[in-house]
Amino acid sequence: MSLHGRMVSDSLAIYVHIPFCTKHCAYCDFNTYVEKAQSRIVDDTVKAICEDIRQTAQSLSDAQRLRSIGSVFFGGGTPTFLSGEQITRILKTIGDNFVVQNDAEISSEANPTSSDSEKFAQMREAGFNRLSVGVQAFQDPILIAMDRFHTANEAERALQAARTAGFDNLNLDLMFGLPKQRLADWEESLQRALAIETEHLSLYALTLEAGTRFERLYAGGKLELPGEDAELEMYERAIEILTSAGYHHYEVSNFALEGCQCRHNRVYWENREYLGFGAGAVSYLDGRRWKRERLPAQYIRKVREGLDLSVESETLEPEGTLGETMMLGLRLREGISLSAVQTRFGIEALSYFAEPIADLERRGWLIHDADTLKLTHAGLLLANEAVSAFLAD
Repeated sequence: MSLHGRMVSDSLAIYVHIPFCTKHCAYCDFNTYVEKAQSRIVDDTVKAICEDIRQTAQSLSDAQRLRSIGSVFFGGGTPTFLSGEQITRILKTIGDNFVVQNDAEISSEANPTSSDSEKFAQMREAGFNRLSVGVQAFQDPILIAMDRFHTANEAERALQAARTAGFDNLNLDLMFGLPKQRLADWEESLQRALAIETEHLSLYALTLEAGTRFERLYAGGKLELPGEDAELEMYERAIEILTSAGYHHYEVSNFALEGCQCRHNRVYWENREYLGFGAGAVSYLDGRRWKRERLPAQYIRKVREGLDLSVESETLEPEGTLGETMMLGLRLREGISLSAVQTRFGIEALSYFAEPIADLERRGWLIHDADTLKLTHAGLLLANEAVSAFLAD
């Protein structure tokens, strides 16, 4: 059986990584570096990102460079660690070198303590139309335990500042399974989020990542966390509360009001193509996935000298792309379209994946309904284990 794995969309997404933070959070293992505001390396990084964008655009074929950009996402780190001028300079460079759709979703992550009405107004005027604010919890003792450097009230003020600046598409990040967190605390956080009336909510269970302070504390018996049953109860309670409030549970961890799903993240879940700029950013184009130099100083040097920025690279065979497409697509509550898989890969998924599909159906984790494969509620609760069945060993 021959797989071709052609893409189903002609548009591209762009991700920009801003690797700086004011402080490290105890749970975070992202490629981030604590810097003083407006240190020399911060502006040098902004210049390097802009030059990276220009160099990459020039290196692409005419056909690739002219593919329209459907979404742009600034992540980190803390994008709003930059000044309003710096962050809008990067966005303008994207617009000068790529064909950005008039209705493109242009998002930035933001932390409450690096956010203000003036900066948000600059960003809104420059073309940003969506903000994702990292709140995590609405109880100050829990925020302190996480090494977060904002209060619950500061988070609410930041979201209000975003509204004042004209943002009508806001996401709020919350976490559960945290130290000191009880079910009542989690319910309070959800209710306070609903009171703010954000259009989108992303809910993440705490993961103990290697090398983080939380991982070290837990290994040493110095970090008490809610048990697995308590964590599942928090997750199911969130589904109940948010869906009752009119939010559509469209992905394992994500909830949105009508018309407000995150278009950029859907690019990842649908395994479509994107370009990444900035230290440690990942790109995926023409079957190749590669990561840029992680260290900001090295990234700056390589950009200045016109050197190859990739430090990790892999070329995916169609079989690998197919497995990832199934795994990622099943995270969407709508499931994955079998006819779309047939069109993209030239295979009949029910036959190709007959064994894992039968196993997951026996467990009650997966359901086949007409043209769709999707997780059941039981499968949703163990989504990571369920979807991994489609990856080759």
